[in-house]
Amino acid sequence: MIKRAAWYIVILVLVSALVLAVQFVRFIVMPPYPAGVLQTVEVPAGDSFTKISGMLADRHIVKDEWDLKLLAYLMGATHSVKYGEYLLSGSMRPTTIIEKLLNGEVELHKVTIPEGYTDRQIAQTLEEKGLLKDVDGFRELTRDRAFIAAEGISASSLEGFLYPETYELSKGLQPREIIKKMINQFKLVYTPELQERAGKMGMTMLQVVTLASMIEKETSVPSEKFLVSAVFHNRLKIGMRLQSDPTVIYAMHITDAVITKKELRTKSPYNTYTVYGLPPGPICNPGRESIVAALYPANVAYLYFVANNDGSHEFSRTLAEHNHYVNIYQRKDRKDEQSERTHSNDSKRVRSANHRI
Repeated sequence: MIKRAAWYIVILVLVSALVLAVQFVRFIVMPPYPAGVLQTVEVPAGDSFTKISGMLADRHIVKDEWDLKLLAYLMGATHSVKYGEYLLSGSMRPTTIIEKLLNGEVELHKVTIPEGYTDRQIAQTLEEKGLLKDVDGFRELTRDRAFIAAEGISASSLEGFLYPETYELSKGLQPREIIKKMINQFKLVYTPELQERAGKMGMTMLQVVTLASMIEKETSVPSEKFLVSAVFHNRLKIGMRLQSDPTVIYAMHITDAVITKKELRTKSPYNTYTVYGLPPGPICNPGRESIVAALYPANVAYLYFVANNDGSHEFSRTLAEHNHYVNIYQRKDRKDEQSERTHSNDSKRVRSANHRI
């Protein structure tokens, strides 16, 4: 009687195991919700697979979180899931879902970082696109000396080395990962040929990028970049202050395109009206054209330039010639200002857009 009971138990266990095995196989090979639609699912960094499987069950992407955990264990995925944003559906097989999580098949979002943006503007752009949650952490890391040195950059800040480009980023990336992508892109652009050219000119990479950042801010006209570069190089050669408005704007943390005489006198290592030579570091993140221009200035004797009214500049060799152009464009600005006051009730202050170089 006892032996018969024992056999019943063995048979019951075997049948139960067979049923569970069949159910597990069905779980693996059969999509749980054939009519399921794609859903955006964000897997945060640090979440355990238990939490992830529970979330997928709650979203009706899988039917049984315990079966999913067992499958993940068998596939070696319980501690290898890549965090980020995924497009998943209940119409997918669980094996497909785990493979996506295991391989990091995340959704990518395009974000364009314009040339001339500062690290602050880059962080704000990434935050607005929903690609960066820790803005303060991003900016702190750009000034982390140990991190900067580990990336092979000889500078006190990564300003200038966060290359402006269109990136494809996934949600959930840490600031460190985003910054590394930008630095790696800069390294691709700053080629061995450009490094060799810098060596011949007696310039360090930091000096090249600093000068390039000033050129970037001074003009958006590609053909003018080499002329602006020539002005700065010529002034550096004769020990003349660079007197670049954008360096003062950067030093003052202001957004106005033009500055006052009082601001020009502000003491700062970045104020090229009060100090000689280049500022201690870049004032923005320049693009390739500005970097190349910094290393290949035009062969001209210009020492001055002033903004005209169409976005380009007039270049001069002498102060007298420069003052002539300044008077022309300041007079034009005054006429435009009077016309605007006549035809508009807008009380916003209008300021001249002429560079004082």
